[in-house]
Amino acid sequence: MSNGFADIILPVALAGSYTYGIPPGLHDQVQRGTLVTVPFGQSKSCMGLVVSTHNTQPTEFTPKEITGIIPLQTAINERLTEFLLWVSDYYMALPGEVVKAAIPSADDLVSRAVPRKKRNPRDSSEARVTLPAELNALQKEAFARIKEQFNDHGVVLLRGVTSSGKTEIYIHLIREQLAMGRQVLYMLPEIALTTQIIERLQKHFGDAIGVYHSRLTSASRQDVWRKAANGTLGAVLGVRSSLFLPFRDLGLIIVDEEHDSSYKQYDPAPRYHARDAAMMLSRIHGGVILLGSATPSVESYHNATSGRYGLVELDARYGDVKMPEMIVADTRSHGKKKKAVSHFSSRMLDAVGAALARGEQVILFQNRRGFSPYLMCSDCGWVPRCTNCSVSYTYHKSAGKMKCHYCGKSEALPGVCPECGSTALSTRGFGTEKIEEEIKLMFPSATVARMDQDTTKRRNAASRILSDFAAGATDILIGTQMISKGLDFEKLTVVGILDADSMLWFPDFRAFERSFQLIEQVSGRAGRRERRGTVIIQTADPSHLIIRQALKHDYKAMCSTQLEERELFGYPPFTKIIRIVVRHRDLDELNLSSARLAANLRRHLGKFVLGPEFPAVMQVQKWYIKTLLIKLGKELSASRVKEMIRKAMEAELKMPRKGMLRIHADVDPQ
Repeated sequence: MSNGFADIILPVALAGSYTYGIPPGLHDQVQRGTLVTVPFGQSKSCMGLVVSTHNTQPTEFTPKEITGIIPLQTAINERLTEFLLWVSDYYMALPGEVVKAAIPSADDLVSRAVPRKKRNPRDSSEARVTLPAELNALQKEAFARIKEQFNDHGVVLLRGVTSSGKTEIYIHLIREQLAMGRQVLYMLPEIALTTQIIERLQKHFGDAIGVYHSRLTSASRQDVWRKAANGTLGAVLGVRSSLFLPFRDLGLIIVDEEHDSSYKQYDPAPRYHARDAAMMLSRIHGGVILLGSATPSVESYHNATSGRYGLVELDARYGDVKMPEMIVADTRSHGKKKKAVSHFSSRMLDAVGAALARGEQVILFQNRRGFSPYLMCSDCGWVPRCTNCSVSYTYHKSAGKMKCHYCGKSEALPGVCPECGSTALSTRGFGTEKIEEEIKLMFPSATVARMDQDTTKRRNAASRILSDFAAGATDILIGTQMISKGLDFEKLTVVGILDADSMLWFPDFRAFERSFQLIEQVSGRAGRRERRGTVIIQTADPSHLIIRQALKHDYKAMCSTQLEERELFGYPPFTKIIRIVVRHRDLDELNLSSARLAANLRRHLGKFVLGPEFPAVMQVQKWYIKTLLIKLGKELSASRVKEMIRKAMEAELKMPRKGMLRIHADVDPQ
């Protein structure tokens, strides 16, 4: 007997599913995973995902009927449906939030089409496919051990030093999966990284591999969606959102640069971590997952060394190329002896000049965009601050404006100090824009480019910057962490890290780990061919443990010291963390609600509840913020705790108050 009703998740931030009637003519077509159109609210047509069908007539209302079905080639299969529901449950997101994030709009799926050009077979990428290069002895050993480890572990971690040839191993693994008729997802943390990698992969796999990320046109994304669904696309290179493609049979997921925090989605919900969620997706498909990094996250390395994951290590660069020479430039001594020119030590400038004289290339890393982090009145100390957020404006000289990097508000540069009337307004600190200006003055004959969020807003801007650098059209590339990972340039021999201290003292328990990772990753771009690379690290604290470990490329020592501290103070991987974020436009109401929520949770969880406290930025877009941390030890059931949190949040939202209160949970915050 055909089922007459369907429970449907709609792409709206509301709890649960909605029941609709199935018209007689659609009984055989509507099933779990079908995408349908339904009337909802004032909308005549809203897309929804069917999660179940049944014959239970609702008693409290008369259900409306499904109005249409989105074509079968775009349907969500059973595996993806299961995965979306898992994401909703594990990351404490509303099902509709997950569906909205995961599934393109109905208009995109139905009405858009990618125009197809008539191609000469000789012009097809399939005609230019080449076999992967032969692996060297170390790569062959790692390749064999990875496959061996897959027999016992669903997850294997490949820790390979920078330029050890991990990508070539990935290519051989992909080739094996495609030969078996299974699909592959190759994940990268940044859109900018896809350009270099996709060109390399298409040489080996032609049209069997596609790319998927938000900077593509809607039509291009739809084309990849359909091909992944019908199985004509064997492999996809993508960022975190590619997890939600409707793969038919996913045999392998590769998470490259697995340590990268860009794999975590922050806002809007669902606040998932793509690396961790990929493990569940792989399990659902009965596949395997390979995590790769020169500097794995402390959590992943702990899981691997404790036997939860398989572990394979590559400790030598491909072709016996030496690791770069690491040099510390003590910014304190340079300041005293006046050997520094602006923000550059003499050692930094000498290394840059020598590289340019040899016809080689340079990367300068500063993990802060803009010209100056803030302005200050030299007479009274006034600092211009955003009126929406509790942060100072960042000065962007090229735009002639001060900008807030949290809400996007901008203001013109004031001519005089509004507090004392002085004209002595000076820039403090430095960002990538200032470095670009100054390096052009010091090396006027060099071609300089900058890569950060400001210069890569337009589609294909990042790929053009990287292509120019790869072609040798750019001599010096200045950038933020966008340039720190996964890139391979033949003539790049010198890397300068301009301010290591700003990374070390960020108020976060992962600050030391991330500082080491950034230093090691950006250093790994240098000297990947014949000439040994040189890395200059500018710091006022050369004796800092992390700096000393980075100088020796001693990842294992860094990991060991960080694990000792985390076990002592109860941080991941020895606990799980759920952060609860409470927001209100009225500070008194926020304090009252957050304290009441914390007290309610402590009745059930006691000492495992920390806070509420103000975060480093306590106001964003006029919303005041407080956070609570729930630390889950092994003695607590995560599912039970999440249910307690859900009920406590719901109870607090129902309390009478003036104004609107917003609460959300962030599972495994980064």
